[in-house]
Amino acid sequence: MRQFLGLVLVCLYVQWGRASPAIVGCQEQTVMQAADEALDQINTHRTEGYIFSLNRVYDVRQEEKEGGEKHLHLTMDVLETKCHVISRRNWKSCEVKDIKDVPVFGTCEALVTTQINVTLHNFSCIIQQVPAVAIVEICPDCPTAESLGEPIVAETANLSLQKFNKESAMTSYFALLNITAASMQWVIGPAYFVEFTIQETDCAKASADVDFTQCQPKDGMSTKGFCTGSHITDDDPEIKIPIEVNCTIYKQPVTQTVPGSVLVVPPPRIPMPPRAVAAANSCPGKKRHSLGLRALRL
Repeated sequence: MRQFLGLVLVCLYVQWGRASPAIVGCQEQTVMQAADEALDQINTHRTEGYIFSLNRVYDVRQEEKEGGEKHLHLTMDVLETKCHVISRRNWKSCEVKDIKDVPVFGTCEALVTTQINVTLHNFSCIIQQVPAVAIVEICPDCPTAESLGEPIVAETANLSLQKFNKESAMTSYFALLNITAASMQWVIGPAYFVEFTIQETDCAKASADVDFTQCQPKDGMSTKGFCTGSHITDDDPEIKIPIEVNCTIYKQPVTQTVPGSVLVVPPPRIPMPPRAVAAANSCPGKKRHSLGLRALRL
């Protein structure tokens, strides 16, 4: 009887040990590697917005399942880069937006397994722009964010796209998909800067009298582009000088998606409210960037 009870206790201990979270920390190499690969997979599965860069691992929790499979619950602090997700670039090759680019920061929660390779199962991110007051405090002349719904923003994007369609060597016209960012800076007058995505249509440039309202996205593998454009307005609203545009075109591969979401929320108030304390050892991890913003603890 004693032997039977002892065997039961051993089995319960082993089972409890498997179900209990293992002790891991944000500075461990395996955790850092998992976060690195998880964020790359998050960026790959997204279809809108900018590629995220890993700023630090804020917290981590590990569970060991049957068969030795390890589940990592990662909390990662991220920063937006200048690369749009349609570029499919690795986040390490992308430059983080600094204060002159209207930076965006946030947090991503991700569930990954690390039995052999790192596999992303789901993710959830919340991002927000750095508030203008935090930027103006250290850079009064830096561009400030403009609402994407402002008429001048749509006008800037459309003028930029018109110039691209007129001057590019592409054989088809491109249509505006989304305006992704906009800012304003005083130069010799109000200068407006926009970033937007475009998609190739079935309207050929060789055709005469093209009705752009009838142009449809091309079938087959999608060809999209990411553009930056700008123009300077004059006191005279009829004068627009000059218009600049630069577009990079990408072929879009068909990829499987992982359940996930990215929620964009308004800029935070200053000072920012405290966040939940990290529970794991050596957490939060070391930051890669601070952007020099004293009012925010990024």
